[in-house]
Amino acid sequence: MIGKKVVHHMMMSEKDAHYVGGLVNGARIVVQWGDVGTELMVYADGDISLFLGYEKIEFTAPVYVGDFMEYVGWIEEVGNQSYKCKFEAWKVATMLDRTDADMEGIEHTAATACEPPILCAAGTGSLYIAKKDQRGPQEESFKDLKHRA
Repeated sequence: MIGKKVVHHMMMSEKDAHYVGGLVNGARIVVQWGDVGTELMVYADGDISLFLGYEKIEFTAPVYVGDFMEYVGWIEEVGNQSYKCKFEAWKVATMLDRTDADMEGIEHTAATACEPPILCAAGTGSLYIAKKDQRGPQEESFKDLKHRA
């Protein structure tokens, strides 16, 4: 890992629902990873970058309306103008009615932490900052970032 991990938190709302039963489209995870990658690039080289694409995305658990998600990313490799990043999406809390808990006498708004958190997706992505736009590390933990020649 190069520099620190970037972590974003978000609760999935009704507007995120795409399928029956409040299931959230996996594309919402990818959108959030884009923001995580952008923040990484600002810290690493002072530019918001261009996202080149994903090499692999694996969805491992469903995400529903009401789930609290944690989107994590970090830089694995630095090229001349490219950055290979790893991304993960973790469910850290969920609505109680999505578990096997007894809901007798409990409000429909009851929620619970996911202990341990549930990995919902993992992926690898590549980002790009043109040489002319690279301003060097903007955050202390990225001070040792070196570009390949």
